[in-house]
Amino acid sequence: MTGQDGVARRRSIVVGAALGGILVVAATLRFWALDMGLPNPAARPDEREMLSHTIAFAAGDLNPRWFVYPNLFMYAAWLWIELGLTLRRLWVPTAPYAQLMRGDLPLVLLYGRTMSAVVGTATVAIVYQIGRAVDGRRLGLVAAALLATNFLHVRDSHALKTETLLAAGTLVSLWLLARRQEHPGLGRAALAGVAIGITAGFKYPGLFLLATAWIVEILASPRRGLRRALPGFPLLVLGATAVVTFLATSPFLVLDFGRAKDTAAFLSLALYATRSEDPRPAGGLLTTILWWLRSRAFWYHLAASLRHGSGIVLALATPVALVRAVRDRAHPFFVLAAVHCIVHYLIAGASPVHLARYLTPLMPVLMLLVAALVTSLTARIAGPARRDAATAILTLLLVAEPAASSIAANVISARTDTRVLATRWMTDHLPAGTVVAQLGDAVVPIANPELPPGVRRAVLPAGATDLAAAGVTFVTTHEHQLPFSQLDPRQLQALGPHLALLAEFSPYVGPPAGVFEREDAYYVPFWSFSGVVRPGPLVRIYAYRP
Repeated sequence: MTGQDGVARRRSIVVGAALGGILVVAATLRFWALDMGLPNPAARPDEREMLSHTIAFAAGDLNPRWFVYPNLFMYAAWLWIELGLTLRRLWVPTAPYAQLMRGDLPLVLLYGRTMSAVVGTATVAIVYQIGRAVDGRRLGLVAAALLATNFLHVRDSHALKTETLLAAGTLVSLWLLARRQEHPGLGRAALAGVAIGITAGFKYPGLFLLATAWIVEILASPRRGLRRALPGFPLLVLGATAVVTFLATSPFLVLDFGRAKDTAAFLSLALYATRSEDPRPAGGLLTTILWWLRSRAFWYHLAASLRHGSGIVLALATPVALVRAVRDRAHPFFVLAAVHCIVHYLIAGASPVHLARYLTPLMPVLMLLVAALVTSLTARIAGPARRDAATAILTLLLVAEPAASSIAANVISARTDTRVLATRWMTDHLPAGTVVAQLGDAVVPIANPELPPGVRRAVLPAGATDLAAAGVTFVTTHEHQLPFSQLDPRQLQALGPHLALLAEFSPYVGPPAGVFEREDAYYVPFWSFSGVVRPGPLVRIYAYRP
């Protein structure tokens, strides 16, 4: 073995150890507190609602009759959980899927969440492989480290939702689009189309990738004028393959077209209609444009989703990384990635909905672009040791804040939810047949503690003060900064003389703390974690004495 071979071998060992360490960190951050909020099935909105439409799958009825998510995601979640339950049966007697859905939903949710955690961790490995293929192992390691600790990606790897699958599919699709540009051919175009169709089957915005492919083809076209916008035959093949794959993996979008069309109309209004609380002002065109921009989520995704989801240093580096990628023609992946980031941001930002998870699918791609910026800055440093040291320092600077946020959120999430504590208290203290009034549902009844078996919730009109008529003997309340836990002050004032506080379960050390996403009934802060010790609203349990 020559001296150079020995150096290369030692370097490979170091790189392998570094990658192994990064993957351990990625898995730890994603599996830690995976049972957040359980056994309360409403700890993460939409999980229970989605799974409730999969009960009939095991019996052969594959029509979910619910199209908020594409069929493919629901099939993937069901099959993953079924696989987990099959393995569990090797050592623990386990009921069938449909029976568990009705009798032990928290167990089903936990198994479902492992899919997001596994996919999220695997995406870190995929990022490394793509980074290494594009510009060497240094780029791959930096990008993997950035994604492993990225708070937005870590947070959404804890929920049985679509974001991590969409993020992985987007990354792979862009890579296949880049390979197609390097080596044109109908076969590669069709392969990229299949990847895009599957990605859209996980979540509808995967179809945005078709716009990215078209825009990049326009930018690279030698034609002049409007002819540049005409898609070539390979792009038509790619698009047709994507659509066919998407519909083949979500067939009931066609087979149950009426319900799918109604859902599409509902989603269009829910995601893009102007909110009634933000009416259009009188004025000219400029006033209207400024009002529209303010009413959308463009600024939120920069100031909250990106800034607090990835850290201030990475947020500041992002525009520089995007400009560098567009100007760098060394590899088509960089241009595709940058264009897609812009396309996805503009479409997501045009919605008035303020949810940071709409930016999660961009995180793997964005981490590669920022990593490329880091390696380009350190490439000019003489000497491999100094270059590696500078790269490591810049990487640590970029990961420090998102890693701290990931740890802080996991510490909070790992503790028992206040609603679970309240349910346990009621199980120990309320006799069977008790009627409980639950107050605090200002928007939707999603944040109430679960009532124990044999305890019944009173059905009351809004603002009711005569609880004795409904047979109520106990009252639970929940309140929080989030609009999903708001008490009616007049109702509470009228009931006050009749209430005797029995128990209180607070998520705070002292006064209310933390910053939460107001449009998401998710009781873990998005930033400013100090002062919050556990998830959930402030829950109080009272005896009611008429």
